[in-house]
Amino acid sequence: MGRKSSKRPWSAEHRPLDMTRLASIPRSVVRRGDTYQVQHLSAATKTYVCPACPAPITVGSPHVVVWRSEARFGLDQGVESRRHWHPDCWNRDLGRQAGF
Repeated sequence: MGRKSSKRPWSAEHRPLDMTRLASIPRSVVRRGDTYQVQHLSAATKTYVCPACPAPITVGSPHVVVWRSEARFGLDQGVESRRHWHPDCWNRDLGRQAGF
């Protein structure tokens, strides 16, 4: 029997971004014509899965949170579309395979 998913249900509210946990101010980065907000965090408080390599980002690991400033076709997504990345995966632009 499969494991129950711990992901947020599509109809559930997004968890608000806690600005006190941020290690740096988000900065804009343009890649392949899309603008992203990139935020460096000093430590993860829970385990995340990197969308590029799909290896886990363990608790306590520094990592990068990335979200599109604006979705394709002009739809605003903001922090609801944020993803947690290994810094090396983001810096090496491995997001091409993950759709980022």
